[in-house]
Amino acid sequence: MSRALIVTPEAEADILDGYLSYEDKQRGLGIRFLDEIEQSLARIAPNPLQYQEVEPDIRRAVVHTFPYLVFYTFGPDSVHVLAVIHGAQDPAYIRSRLRV
Repeated sequence: MSRALIVTPEAEADILDGYLSYEDKQRGLGIRFLDEIEQSLARIAPNPLQYQEVEPDIRRAVVHTFPYLVFYTFGPDSVHVLAVIHGAQDPAYIRSRLRV
């Protein structure tokens, strides 16, 4: 069963920041980043239990090719993407972003 995918405004801002950063480094790299994010979200939606729980009720998926992490929570009908954060971020920053 595939769940509805809801990306929070904060996670959308994370994705945009990543896109702009990579596009700034090399034209077209931002598009590749967006493609990888989309593929990660497509893997999460049908089977959200496949990824590690890192906080109570919050799971983390690793994005292929780019050093980003997708943090999400889910219920019977939906997956809520809370944050899309570069893996080199300070763990304290990540925890502060995941307060639900």
